[in-house]
Amino acid sequence: MKKLLFLGAMALSLVACEQKETQEQTKKQEVVIPQNAPSLPMPAIPIQTNGGVDPTALGNPNGPVLKLEEGKPLDFNQLQTGGVSVAEHVASQIDSIRIKAEQGNASYQYAYGVCYEKGWGVDQDLKQAFAWYNKAAEQKNGPALNSLGNLYRIGNGVNTDPKKAFEWYQKGADVKDAQAMLNLGNCYYYGMGTEKSEKTAIDWWKASADAGNAYAMAQMGDCYYFGLGVDKNLAKAIDFYTPAADKNITSALYRLGILYYTGNGVDQDQTYAKLLMQKARDGGMQEAQEFLIKNFKE
Repeated sequence: MKKLLFLGAMALSLVACEQKETQEQTKKQEVVIPQNAPSLPMPAIPIQTNGGVDPTALGNPNGPVLKLEEGKPLDFNQLQTGGVSVAEHVASQIDSIRIKAEQGNASYQYAYGVCYEKGWGVDQDLKQAFAWYNKAAEQKNGPALNSLGNLYRIGNGVNTDPKKAFEWYQKGADVKDAQAMLNLGNCYYYGMGTEKSEKTAIDWWKASADAGNAYAMAQMGDCYYFGLGVDKNLAKAIDFYTPAADKNITSALYRLGILYYTGNGVDQDQTYAKLLMQKARDGGMQEAQEFLIKNFKE
């Protein structure tokens, strides 16, 4: 009996030692955590894309929902299925878009401008794009106001003019266009066309995020993640990263993946962290690929 008790005690001791060793290895596991400041999208502001197409072009929460002849809204998710590209679909509807634009519909004037800027259904013509954006802007169409800001910022079809870009973004923000609000915040952050003001930049980023702009959500998440212009707060960072990650914004997927991997601000879930990192990698983020190799041996 004593021998059995002794053997049992030895077995428990060995199990305890193995568990302690495993815990020590876990503690020592190297985790790749970025320490640099967030990469803010200016001067090269990233275009919100869905399958490589700018979703502000036709029908999204930040732009007009265009009713086509068949009475259905132009929805990118629907258009991406069945191998039909957005460009092909828009090209097939170009006459409808042109007629409504010529009739004075601001949403379609903006859309027709997009067609000329992208070369969808018409020959690419930046002067025509500028002209149709202006027609829509005269009716205070938010996406058109933002697009004019983009043209002046990039120097696309017009001379680069940061001050004019700022002015158009301001007009777009005044009519609550979410993308214009994001871009206006970037102008204030970098002092492009206006005096630099970090506080004002964050105010506009927050307004854009509240209006549903996914990139602004990720931007605000970065502010709280790094303590940029605000007190560092991982709980608030997660509140902004989560909806941005749901919209497949790679930076939000990556940062959120780190937080779930380390258990900072959330309950640790390395399985979910891996999934987030894989999505960020699939979205083209090299840092996510490096994280997967380092920490998951992928």
